[in-house]
Amino acid sequence: MKKERITGIDWIRAFACLSVVWIHAVTQVLANYDLPIPSVEIAKLSQMAFIFATPMFVMISEYLLSYSYQSKAPQGFWKKRILYILVPYFTMATAYAVFNTLLNTMTIESFLNAMRSFIFFAGWHGYFIIIIFQFYVLHFIFNKYILKYNPYFVTAISLAINIAFLHYFRMTESPGGAIFDAIWQSYARVMFPAWIVFFVIAYYAGRYSGEWMAFIRRAGSGILLMAVMAMLFIFYNVVEGHYIVVSSRRVDVLFYTVLVFLTGLYLTTYIKGVPKFIKLISKYSFSIYLLHMMVLILFSRYLPIELPALVFGITAFIIGTFGSIVLAWMIKKIPGSSLLIGQVDRPAKKPDSTPVLQTRKAN
Repeated sequence: MKKERITGIDWIRAFACLSVVWIHAVTQVLANYDLPIPSVEIAKLSQMAFIFATPMFVMISEYLLSYSYQSKAPQGFWKKRILYILVPYFTMATAYAVFNTLLNTMTIESFLNAMRSFIFFAGWHGYFIIIIFQFYVLHFIFNKYILKYNPYFVTAISLAINIAFLHYFRMTESPGGAIFDAIWQSYARVMFPAWIVFFVIAYYAGRYSGEWMAFIRRAGSGILLMAVMAMLFIFYNVVEGHYIVVSSRRVDVLFYTVLVFLTGLYLTTYIKGVPKFIKLISKYSFSIYLLHMMVLILFSRYLPIELPALVFGITAFIIGTFGSIVLAWMIKKIPGSSLLIGQVDRPAKKPDSTPVLQTRKAN
């Protein structure tokens, strides 16, 4: 039987993608305007409200993977993902190194430094690709070795590992030296233990989607309420100065992201169909994620008029989103462009003979 398309994922993917653009649009506001402290705090809170963006984006990737591939990797799986997901990590990192060099010092040294930072230390917003690729590997490890264990036990262990990992790197400093400094400053944020609970939740939610959706329909209002409470708790931590860094690698964001993801699945059960606008954002989401920073920087630097901060932020968000779509639409006309921005127009899939849903056996 052919697998049903999960229409709710289009909504959630589009929401996560737009959230990423909004967070970085606000960053441009903070970088270009000398705002009073209360306005800065409001701007940061508006970022924190959507801070789930990147982890939810990688959760979507694993959810779909677990829903579709419940045994071993099919023929061509790794080739496609290396070509159209991993290769763009290197090509777009190179493009951003060239972009930054042209806008700033225009020296070979600055270009090489940017290349070193972006490629070897994941020092650009495309770092999520490294996380997704680790999820690919983990997915098939779970299929073969971990699936036999109780999901509640595995989830609890993953949550403990995730919290301990984040807490350790937040509370300790690098012992010093190039290797440890690289781990503390760069590699810790892309190592899978920092994201493992997102993987595990998405893995079980996708694999046992029938059971999960039945639970979400029953408990949806409670999940929604908990998501709001989790957001308010994040706001409290920021306002009180307990945890002010705007980052998705925070313990409070772990729970918030999972709850927002489940809330998204719940709310989309009440929506029939997917509007063309949401389909457009979902279709170009990977390209938007890769290109929007370039568009935002150009907008901020070459805007010919001065706008109020709020108008600037909203305009930057709109330009960052649709400018990226237009840029991706033009780039995809070039042969080999999928090695830069991924596959925008995916070929139709052959019918899948695997069951639509798999139900976990009782222990």
